[in-house]
Amino acid sequence: VAALSSAVVLCVLVSHALACSNLLVSVGASVEGTIYAYNADETSLYGSLSLYPAADHAPGTMRPTWDWDTSLYLGEIPEANHTYNVVGNANEYGLIIGETTFGGLPQLDGNGHGHLIDYGSLIWITLQRAKTAREAIALIDSLCAQYGYASNGESFAIADTKEIWLMEIMSKGAAKGIVWVASRVPEGYVTSTANQARTRTFNQNDPDNVLFASDVVTFAQDQGLYPKDAPAADFSFSDVYDPVTFGGARFGEARVWSLLNPITNGALNQYLSYVQGYNLTNRMPLMVKAAKRLSVRDVMQLMRTHNEGTWFDNTGLLRPDVGAESGYSPYRTRPLTWSYQGKTYLNERTVGTQQTGWNFVAHSRAWVPTPIAALMYWSPDDSSTSPRTPVYGCATRIPAAFGDVNGQLPGAGVSYGSTADAYTMTMDSAFWVWNLVGNFFQGHHNLELKALLLSALNQHQTDFFNKTAEVDKQFAALYATDPTEAVEYATTFVVEEGQKLFQSWLQFFFTLFSRVRDGGIITAPSLPQCAPGATQGCTARPIPTVNDAGYDQAWYGRIVAENGPHYAVPSGALDSEHELLKMRVVGGKQTKPRN
Repeated sequence: VAALSSAVVLCVLVSHALACSNLLVSVGASVEGTIYAYNADETSLYGSLSLYPAADHAPGTMRPTWDWDTSLYLGEIPEANHTYNVVGNANEYGLIIGETTFGGLPQLDGNGHGHLIDYGSLIWITLQRAKTAREAIALIDSLCAQYGYASNGESFAIADTKEIWLMEIMSKGAAKGIVWVASRVPEGYVTSTANQARTRTFNQNDPDNVLFASDVVTFAQDQGLYPKDAPAADFSFSDVYDPVTFGGARFGEARVWSLLNPITNGALNQYLSYVQGYNLTNRMPLMVKAAKRLSVRDVMQLMRTHNEGTWFDNTGLLRPDVGAESGYSPYRTRPLTWSYQGKTYLNERTVGTQQTGWNFVAHSRAWVPTPIAALMYWSPDDSSTSPRTPVYGCATRIPAAFGDVNGQLPGAGVSYGSTADAYTMTMDSAFWVWNLVGNFFQGHHNLELKALLLSALNQHQTDFFNKTAEVDKQFAALYATDPTEAVEYATTFVVEEGQKLFQSWLQFFFTLFSRVRDGGIITAPSLPQCAPGATQGCTARPIPTVNDAGYDQAWYGRIVAENGPHYAVPSGALDSEHELLKMRVVGGKQTKPRN
């Protein structure tokens, strides 16, 4: 029984690791402060905003710790005397933290050794205790050294108003602590991570730009992972702790390439063989220079992509692909790999994916008062199909539809939030409404509805950009005389705008559903409804226009190729007027003209 229980727990740990995508933009590569974009990708993850209000804690107070992936209890650690306000992945001082899991060497996995802090807890504990990126890096190291790290390899993105850092960490198995390297993204540069460690050799004499664990090399040597007589300067973090594999390149680094290549105007085309998984020695640089400064809107657009127009394009528009279905959809049913007649094949792993629990694009701004320095545009579900609601790091309440009673971890839920979870659906939950909309784009109706989606997304995001610009101004004026009232003003904005967006997106779901119900394309009635007393040029009840959606010629060609004789209509069998009328009747069509 004990062995079976351990196997079950291990299965849960492996299956729940988050397969995320990140994009990190330095101040010098941005027009809007440091920018950080994050997709938290896992089907079992319920996308909700966490809220940890600022608080003072009595001496001796203990904080329970729970594993974020498995939701299993780890233990408890002493609470800090004072903790900062944290909403989502940002705090009231402009600090923003996210991650992608790379896993690393199995023998160094920190799970199952009695350690007290996993990577999820590490994010939110650090946000509650640190004000800057450098403080966060030091705190992550000290927390893991003191209480043990109960996860495996992670790439943390850590941003404040001035800097954005990539901190890649690896657990030490049964031993407490982590080995790590943190690299500041240089001004004018960007980087990205997606489930593959990317730090290789690093400057060990540049503390302004590179920080690292004192034993990052010697621990590897003691474990027999790096020769004891090899130069420390030649040590590659990724090659030792997370050697790149076909899967790491094709499913992870390919996403990095798809984000960074357009930012560099195609400068990474030379690494195509690497991200295809065919040449694992042709690795990409860790940081790349942006061809132009990026805006938050630019980053949002990048995080919506699915390799369109590249070698990895799986929409069926560049080459035939039955997996795209008749709607030329980039989405595929998991698993990522599958077998047919003894041979293994794959589905491409894209940045925008239906498995996302939540996503955000955030920036940290030095020119506004500190409490609103961190501004997240946050949403549940797929980054490709989701409008993001504005959330300031100082907000002391959140929109009810975007919160839940459980929270990402115990203590982060809100009593007024939805009772929904990743298994239980309710219609007061943004997560479930966003999923209802997103599911329309995973098959036949993808192309038909895409224009409606993009128009709605653009309208909402433009509206929020305009509104937050005004809130920034009003907040600054209020903050100069009454900081408490200013925070309440920002909080009210966050709550009201989030709830309005929820209602709007629920109505958008109704709109989409009504346009393509029962396989047709439904448009507005051609005749108006009769006003009282009217009888001509109108209808007694609304009669919408219904057009058969059908398939395009390429798709019909596939049907004919597979089953043409079965579906073939005898020549001339449908030519008579009587037969044409019969076809309308059996097809459920109107048989009378509307005069």
